[in-house]
Amino acid sequence: MTRRRSWMPRFLLSAPAAALLVSTLAAPAVASERELYVGFHLGQAGVDIEVGDAFDQVLDGDANSRNYEAGFRFSRYFAVEASYYDFSKVDGTIRPCAERVPCTDLQVRGKINALSVAIVPRYEVTGRISVFAKAGLVAWGADIEDAVDELELTLEDLDEDDLIYGVGVEIQLLGRLRAVGRIESIGGDIETFSAGVRLGF
Repeated sequence: MTRRRSWMPRFLLSAPAAALLVSTLAAPAVASERELYVGFHLGQAGVDIEVGDAFDQVLDGDANSRNYEAGFRFSRYFAVEASYYDFSKVDGTIRPCAERVPCTDLQVRGKINALSVAIVPRYEVTGRISVFAKAGLVAWGADIEDAVDELELTLEDLDEDDLIYGVGVEIQLLGRLRAVGRIESIGGDIETFSAGVRLGF
């Protein structure tokens, strides 16, 4: 007769390991003085840009936004963060004017990207919830294109340096994985609301 081996010893050996893994993931992350982190965010942006150049360029509308970030928390209360923003196309107009030629609004679209470096102060409200602010410098650009493929003009892209600032909340999910919601402003011209995740190392 073939004897069946009991599964009980294997269960008793594996149960503590499984319990240790679950408790490690589920337990609140201990506040670390130093931490590298990366994040990804999706959101909506309201764009209202006016450039008083020869074309009187205007971009005005809503856009989808994607944001990739990498940061280093060098103390319990402060971090430095670099972020890249990718916005969908936004409708706009230009108004080229010349002598003896009436000014006419022409339809264009702008594709905006931005790169920022900022200081991020942070405060722990509870063991799992933190609030933070953000302030720094941002370089953004907009690739301008003809919206109706009828313009016989050479369109100039936009490139600007400005300030970025914002506030947000961070909620610890499992271990060093956190959910993040935030509101940001790029020079007062681009207002974003986004939600995403952040992973620490």
